[in-house]
Amino acid sequence: MRENARAVRLRVGRNVRYLRRLRGFSQERLAELVGNTYKHIGQVERGEVNVTIDILTAIAAGLSVNVGDLFGAASDNAPGPRVFAITQRELDHIEHALRSIARAKQASRRRERSAD
Repeated sequence: MRENARAVRLRVGRNVRYLRRLRGFSQERLAELVGNTYKHIGQVERGEVNVTIDILTAIAAGLSVNVGDLFGAASDNAPGPRVFAITQRELDHIEHALRSIARAKQASRRRERSAD
């Protein structure tokens, strides 16, 4: 089935919006990462503009996905891009846990050395 250009723009726009929100980015933040304006990002998300490959590549890089992921599924019923993301809060928890593990290892080494 051939899609018209508008349908493709709408699908790409939906995927950009989905991925942007999944990462917790505002349009302004994505625009900063892309080197563009938030107004243009909004136009892309609404399928109002014909986006160049350069802009799509920058958007994909800003969202940490492959360019092909922006084209996603051909229908709303099919699964979208397979993306896994964590929030900043979750990342902070992971970093805290890693620091705690490192401290515990250091303490264990100190105890081993003092026991010798």
